[in-house]
Amino acid sequence: MIILSSDLTNLPVYTQGGQYLGRIDSFEVDIDTNTITCYHIRTGLIKGLWHQQLMINQNQVISISKEKMIVEDNVSRQPIGEVELATPIAK
Repeated sequence: MIILSSDLTNLPVYTQGGQYLGRIDSFEVDIDTNTITCYHIRTGLIKGLWHQQLMINQNQVISISKEKMIVEDNVSRQPIGEVELATPIAK
């Protein structure tokens, strides 16, 4: 299946357990491998977070459809290099 970038932008994101995390705001593409490396998620109302941005690594994605993205339940605090996933990004 092919999904356009316009289909990904604003797509709702849920954990495997059904917790709503927010919507895809943007994503990063590795131009050397032509793959998406991570997704920037604009949060809804999550305990302790209000309209923050999370980073979800492509390895944490379980499935993507035109209706929603499902990610692993353990999306909190898994370091990748210098960036911690699922932590707010300063704007």
